[in-house]
Amino acid sequence: MKKIVSFTIMAVLIMGAAVMNGDYVSAASVDGLNDKINELEKKKDKIDEKQGKLSDKQKNTEEKMAKNKDKQAKVNNEINSIDQKLTKTRNKIQAKESEITETNQEIESLTGQIKSMKKKIENLKKEIKVLKERIEQREKLLKDRLRAIQSNGGSMRYIEVILGSQSFGDFISRSTAVNTIMDQDEDIMQTHMAEKREVQNKKSEVVNKKKQIEQKKKEVEQKKASLQNQKQDLESLTSKLNNQMSEKEQLMGELKEEHQKMEKYKMSVAEKQQALSDQAAVIAEAKEKASSEKERLKQLAEKREREAKQQKENSSSTSGSGSAAPSSSGGASTASSGGSGIFIWPASGSVSSGYGGRDLGYHYGIDLAPGYGAPVHAAASGVVTRSAVSSSYGNVIYIYHPQYDKSTVYAHLSSRSVSLGQSVSTGQTIGAVGNTGNSYGAHLHFEVHEGPWNYHSGINPFPYLP
Repeated sequence: MKKIVSFTIMAVLIMGAAVMNGDYVSAASVDGLNDKINELEKKKDKIDEKQGKLSDKQKNTEEKMAKNKDKQAKVNNEINSIDQKLTKTRNKIQAKESEITETNQEIESLTGQIKSMKKKIENLKKEIKVLKERIEQREKLLKDRLRAIQSNGGSMRYIEVILGSQSFGDFISRSTAVNTIMDQDEDIMQTHMAEKREVQNKKSEVVNKKKQIEQKKKEVEQKKASLQNQKQDLESLTSKLNNQMSEKEQLMGELKEEHQKMEKYKMSVAEKQQALSDQAAVIAEAKEKASSEKERLKQLAEKREREAKQQKENSSSTSGSGSAAPSSSGGASTASSGGSGIFIWPASGSVSSGYGGRDLGYHYGIDLAPGYGAPVHAAASGVVTRSAVSSSYGNVIYIYHPQYDKSTVYAHLSSRSVSLGQSVSTGQTIGAVGNTGNSYGAHLHFEVHEGPWNYHSGINPFPYLP
């Protein structure tokens, strides 16, 4: 079992020393021990009561954490469902984007065809222009020939040419020439009409093809616009789902943060229970030792009384002179609990944060900033009631000072050099300044508590420092 020294043990030792020095034990000594034992029992009962309340708080916190986990599971399911919807939406968007890409390629192909057709139309226009010029020239030639034929009597002139032959050979020559002219006139007319029809057909063909291409281009543009609208709808849906996802993630983060806070509180409750348990052990052992010391002092007092009685009887046969028993007993004197300067500064350096209210809560102590690794000293002599690692305080040491009935706390240490139950003297180095636990920068957090440590018994340290 660990060696635990309490203020009662110290008081007993002081009383024992007084008894040995004065060679006398009074009933007051035993009565004093009775008072101390009763006081210890009351403090133990209070600690047991506080431990019970902490157990209830821990149970309540665990129930809240269980509900919180159920909420987290529900949110996780919702997030998984949203992820599935997002995946489907993204796949649809990719498919639509592929369709849009194909449509764009088709539009580019049609645009190229239209460009080629326009070039062909330009060439046809040039051909039509040439044909029109030839037709105009031919029409002019035909008009001239018609006027000539009309002015010369029409077709009878061909007969006169034939009948005016001088010989058979001349007849044959004239007949051939007339037929050639007539054939040429017929070819000219046929060519003329054919070229006119060709011009008209080409014009119609160009117009029809242009209409077809423009119509197809219009349809493709409409399809592209429709796909763009669908893409916008899908993107809007994706944005909506992403917002939902963000909202759920935020909710999940809040739930996790709440869970972490409760987990810290649960750990803090466990630490408080441990601290109270340590102090209860100190009190229990102090009570046991005080009871043993009470019995020893009682027996010693009875022995001294018998010896005094015997000595008195023996001295009655003499001249009557004797020594009187002392009328007072020795005792331990304690300093006033409200005295100024009962504690020394536990570390050097300036005060970086005082005692009192803060934006994020109440600061039950003061902060000193001597620099990382600076030595930390016991503010007064006492016994270590806790030396451990805390989730919030990091490396932390509690010391109870029986002579003042107060406790001090030294938190966020980088190291600890004392252990539970160890007696320490004023100014003894117990650790070093650090940045452990819930700390933002190297400093020493120092607390003073009225009586044994309690999680809501912190008081302003300044009135007790020099």
